[in-house]
Amino acid sequence: MGSMFVTNFETDMQLNPKNLPIGVRVNTKDQLDMENDTKVFRLDGYYRFNDMHSIDFSYFSVKSDGNKKLEKTIEWDGIEYTAGTIIKSHFDMDVYKVNYGYSFYHNEKVELMLTAGLHITALDAGLGSSSQSSSAKVTAPLPVVGFKCEYTIIENRLFVEYESDYFMLKYNDIEGSLLSSALNIEYRFVDHVGVGLGYNVNKIFVSAEDGDKKLEVENSLAGAMLYLTYIY
Repeated sequence: MGSMFVTNFETDMQLNPKNLPIGVRVNTKDQLDMENDTKVFRLDGYYRFNDMHSIDFSYFSVKSDGNKKLEKTIEWDGIEYTAGTIIKSHFDMDVYKVNYGYSFYHNEKVELMLTAGLHITALDAGLGSSSQSSSAKVTAPLPVVGFKCEYTIIENRLFVEYESDYFMLKYNDIEGSLLSSALNIEYRFVDHVGVGLGYNVNKIFVSAEDGDKKLEVENSLAGAMLYLTYIY
């Protein structure tokens, strides 16, 4: 449990009536002046059934907003906002992940694991002026497959871990892809308590419907993680 210090949070997004073609995307950083660095709470954990089988979970939430006078005309939900209009915007992302892990190789120093599970991304995006606004919320439950590796530097004390998840899916009204990776180093200063430092990168694309609207989002998220861990 700890904090993720986000160093990059940038999104291209587009909202349109679903019977119209997807138009030009809006960039949250360049066009809307949304924050691209922040701190967020993050919770990760795992339960090991035995040497071969385990389950792990993760949750974090990133929220960003902006307030800017437009330099160029943009289109959002079929509405044109002309240059000079003051726009308020928001983009919120909640990420939940549950993975099953199968340890196919392990010895005193190295463990290699294949993983599969569900990556649930909840998106809330909107913008508007003083006279009109529009937003959409979508939740995309998408299957993931991945790989995990842990190397023991000092027995029961110092560990390095790398993990990655991947998916690409097109099903009914949901289309998505994800590439996520994390590199962590963890030191257990007593038998059951440790501290960790890591770096996490997520790149996600989601296209999904919210009623009569279609939201398309491509997000890039990267940040350092500092956390405490308890092992029982």
